[in-house]
Amino acid sequence: MKKQILNILPYIASGFLLLASGCTDEQSGIPVASGTPLTITAEIGTSASPSSTDRLGDAAPANDYDLSKFRTDDQINVTCTRNTALLASSGYTLNATGSWKAPAGSELGFLPAVTYRASFPVGYDGIQASQEKKADFLKSNYLRTPEVPVSGAEVKFTGTNAFNHENAKLTLKFTGVNKLPVFSRMTVQATGLRTGSSTATESINMLRPVDSDYLWCAVIYPRAKNTDISITITDAYGLTYKATVQCAMAKGTSYTYTLKLQNNILVPVGQAEIKDWTVSGRHNGDFD
Repeated sequence: MKKQILNILPYIASGFLLLASGCTDEQSGIPVASGTPLTITAEIGTSASPSSTDRLGDAAPANDYDLSKFRTDDQINVTCTRNTALLASSGYTLNATGSWKAPAGSELGFLPAVTYRASFPVGYDGIQASQEKKADFLKSNYLRTPEVPVSGAEVKFTGTNAFNHENAKLTLKFTGVNKLPVFSRMTVQATGLRTGSSTATESINMLRPVDSDYLWCAVIYPRAKNTDISITITDAYGLTYKATVQCAMAKGTSYTYTLKLQNNILVPVGQAEIKDWTVSGRHNGDFD
């Protein structure tokens, strides 16, 4: 009997070694300890491929207000929640080496059974009434990620978990620009244009990104409802021109309307150009 027991001991030992080897492969190393500082990666969602010429970079004119990618010194806010309860939050800044860093002592750490979410800009407080400056358009350009569950200390706000537009975008462009007067201001007005109110009429002064182009844009609230938007243009002599367009104001959607002056009357031309608010959907010119 003793001899038989001794004979099977090597097989038992081999079995334990195989089990141990299997556990090591499945766990892929030592489990992450609670409190381990997070490593953050983040990108802005787009339907354009990274190699597409439509994907604008840091030097692109539109990237200082209508972001296609984050820039050095951009800041995001990252929150940590469990069962909808906020546990912690911290701001992260993109440094020159391409890493997101929180101030020393305020880094978020890994916790089990939580989700992380990020937003931009830090301190977003709603859509600005005046967006004539790029900085004010950027303040209105609210981006947010889905809630991302993690099993380790790396949080990836990329791919399907990337930042996306929470508001909508309105763009006005013009045909026959060689015959147009000099415009000094472009104002749009509608119910709930900035806050989504069902009763209040709200106005936005639009951004003209390039002084030589007859194109204006603004961030508007995603009411998800067909809404009449009144357009008022003031020229350099104080004369005004008015028109009305209808917009569905859906989240993450870009609406482009073409207008022309006909006998000093402002007239919409054709149907609105409606696209996802992505880099590939951005209008880059093509004017008469």
